[in-house]
Amino acid sequence: MPYLLVGVPAGFLLIFFVLPTLMLLSASVLQSDGMVPTGGLTLDNFHMLLSSRVYVGAIIRSFEVGLAVGALVVLMGYPVAYLLVRTTSRWKNVLLALALAPLLASVIVRTYGWWVLFNRDGAVNALLQAVGFTKEPLVMLPSTPLIVVGLAHALLPYGILTLMASIGGVNPNLERAAMSLGAGRLRSFAAVTLPLSMPGIIAGFLLAFGVAISAYATPAILGGPATQTMATLIYTLMTTLLNWALGSALGAVLLASSIALVVLMAALGSRVRTAA
Repeated sequence: MPYLLVGVPAGFLLIFFVLPTLMLLSASVLQSDGMVPTGGLTLDNFHMLLSSRVYVGAIIRSFEVGLAVGALVVLMGYPVAYLLVRTTSRWKNVLLALALAPLLASVIVRTYGWWVLFNRDGAVNALLQAVGFTKEPLVMLPSTPLIVVGLAHALLPYGILTLMASIGGVNPNLERAAMSLGAGRLRSFAAVTLPLSMPGIIAGFLLAFGVAISAYATPAILGGPATQTMATLIYTLMTTLLNWALGSALGAVLLASSIALVVLMAALGSRVRTAA
């Protein structure tokens, strides 16, 4: 029975995750003509990725978006998480529900909400023209900053939950002890709570970063062909250009980035826990 309980999920992962991943990695190092392998091993696909401005630009843009989204999620989520953990209000559950309410709508619905607001005929342009700020509609889409905003909006609830778990593990009596020794509220927070909640900050940042660099729907809606990321470019290579070898190579780069992110998360988390 124990082997059966372990074997069923292991077999599921093997069939639907390990094998497709191995096929992806093998296709990235095989010579091919479109979708058909034609030769032996080669690194030309990776050389093409690193020598083309379009592909390098998509890789760099993905990491820029990931860094910006991770920073925004932490900066916006930390005050909310701190309030939800420390408040003694009877409305605490209501506030928590409001903070997590965006999860009730799908990412695509929320992303199209941003598109409705910022397209040429959207509410923002209508307001700017109504108050006389501009006579012509502003072109705000496609835009990398709006991709960052859309992803940060989608990932903020997850960041809040991660930060709440970390802040909740900090004993509030430590803050009171620091204030009893003469530290002000701000100094006690900076000297006690912030360092002890650093594992949650790192985890929230890396979680948002990892999801953002591999996101497809939001960059496709708010970015489009003019602002390609790795995920949207992989989709274009696979479905439109039918260049599976190059798409697989870019997918391997994205997979390697995700694995490196997991290793970095584990290393940073271990170091921070040791320092604390």
